[in-house]
Amino acid sequence: MIEFIILNKLTALKKSYAKVFLWFLVTLFLIPTITLLFTQYGRHQFDQRYSQLFINDARNKNLDITTLTVLLQQHPPSSVCGTVPQEWLGYQHVVCAPRSELWQFTMMGHVARWTLLGSGVVLLMVLLFAALAFRSRQGQLISLTLARQFLMLASALEVLVQGGMLVWLSFWCTALFTYTYSLKLVVAVGLLVLAGIYYMLKGIFKKVPGAQGIEGEVVKRAAAPALWARIDALARDVGTTPPDHIIAGIDTHFYVTEAPLDVNGQILHGRKLYVSIPLLRQLTTSQADGVMVHELTHLYEGDAASGALLGPKLHQFDEYTHLMSKTLATLVVYYPLYLYRALFELAWRRNSRQREFIADRSAAMLINPAAIVQSLIKISAYASYRNEVEAGLFDNKTLHKNALGIREAIAAGLPTHVRSPDFLDTIRARSVPHPFDSHPPLADRIRNVGYRIDEVDYAGIATELPAESWVDLMPVAAEIEQKLWHQYERNFSSVHEESLAWRYQPEGEEETALVLKYFPSVTYTLKGGHRIEITYQGIILPKNSELLEWNNIRHMNVLRRFGTHFLTLHHIQPNCRGKKRSDIPLPGLGKEFENVKSKLSAYWRRYQTARALYELEQHDRSPQ
Repeated sequence: MIEFIILNKLTALKKSYAKVFLWFLVTLFLIPTITLLFTQYGRHQFDQRYSQLFINDARNKNLDITTLTVLLQQHPPSSVCGTVPQEWLGYQHVVCAPRSELWQFTMMGHVARWTLLGSGVVLLMVLLFAALAFRSRQGQLISLTLARQFLMLASALEVLVQGGMLVWLSFWCTALFTYTYSLKLVVAVGLLVLAGIYYMLKGIFKKVPGAQGIEGEVVKRAAAPALWARIDALARDVGTTPPDHIIAGIDTHFYVTEAPLDVNGQILHGRKLYVSIPLLRQLTTSQADGVMVHELTHLYEGDAASGALLGPKLHQFDEYTHLMSKTLATLVVYYPLYLYRALFELAWRRNSRQREFIADRSAAMLINPAAIVQSLIKISAYASYRNEVEAGLFDNKTLHKNALGIREAIAAGLPTHVRSPDFLDTIRARSVPHPFDSHPPLADRIRNVGYRIDEVDYAGIATELPAESWVDLMPVAAEIEQKLWHQYERNFSSVHEESLAWRYQPEGEEETALVLKYFPSVTYTLKGGHRIEITYQGIILPKNSELLEWNNIRHMNVLRRFGTHFLTLHHIQPNCRGKKRSDIPLPGLGKEFENVKSKLSAYWRRYQTARALYELEQHDRSPQ
């Protein structure tokens, strides 16, 4: 079963990469190829037209056209659009003067050829940068730095050049065949190119995000001297400098990082170790020792330092890539970036797995193999069941009015969970959770340290509570844990409450009141005193106060025509006037225009979300 799932995932992954690569080729090579073929066709047409004009002129003057015909066949007009001998300059001036039709087609053909060559260079460089990323973590840093600069420059040139081709094609595709052109088409394509340039500039100058915020409490040396002493001793064993900060929290992972972190408004720099108090309560002291040696090995190997350098660059690259996906004008930029990012992710995951194996072997050697393997099983079991508990609470369609008791629910239900039939399937395919890296599957990590445990023993290991743990080294642990669980459950309830406002098709006063809390009716005054009102039920139109319910709207758009904004609604069933479309003028909105668009989008998405969930529930309830 597991092998089947993995095989399906690999097949889907291969298809995904093939699709990305195909779109990469399309966006880089399609327009230049079309332009090249079109210029060749156009040059052939102009050769025929000019040749026929020369022949007709010679015939009208009763000149011998045989010699002229042979000459035109050997030296068609397009052949002199370049460097020619002195005696051909007159011929060139007649048929291929600068900025003439044939000159344009010849020059654009050259541009298309060079663009195809440049696109090939972009493809080659993407593959070379990706290959560099596979060599080492240092190679990834160099690769990402160089790739970002190269791809942004190359993509900007591609947008400018291919945009110029599109504008030129929008004129000549009609002009060559119909002897006329569409100014609207040329302007529309030109605006599309300008939009692409705008989005590129916006992405280039977007600020890098600041320190990442995490939930936790900084544990000072004075607050937990025994804890710090244990960390110092293990750091000496590993051969590395102890962390500058220890942060205690309630998340389901341990990690080290050298990236800046924002903890309760305090920006921490240097080497930081995050420890999970709930997980420490599950681990014996030797198991916790193994986990800490694992994390300290990441500091020794320089993984945290390189991650701190890579993280902001990678985030900035991802932000720019995401921005390039938002408009048709920048797809030529998006797919080279996306292809490189996808290949870089493969290199990142491969390197992450290798670093985890090294850290696990270090923990097995300095502590013992059993300790690290047992800790991995316990962490995976606790994390998987906590996810299950929280998913059940979040899926609940009634408001949580009392304390959630997540910690208590995990403690009470974990023994039953680890003895359930699905537990082994989950644990086999599961990776140990980590906030920064892609960890290898648990089974691979167990094999890596060479310590075998029968699967039938997993449940016993997962539920074994230690007589003493690292929590005993931290006098402030109970206070920190209680504070963080209270804060976490309060935030969880708040997010759950808002999610209900998105999920409800409200029935009764309580559900309606909750929806109205997050989606109250909003009214905007238009020019002339008319008003448009947006509600969770639909849109109340100006002038006649008709309610157009969301369930009768197929899609909508806001357009600007003749200086006035219009809300265009396409209906599923005709409105009260028997029409399948409503065009609602929105004059005089001014600065409120963007706010109106935002509200319309949010309320419309709320209805679609609630409707989709309702239909899914009805489908699940229906007999199969």
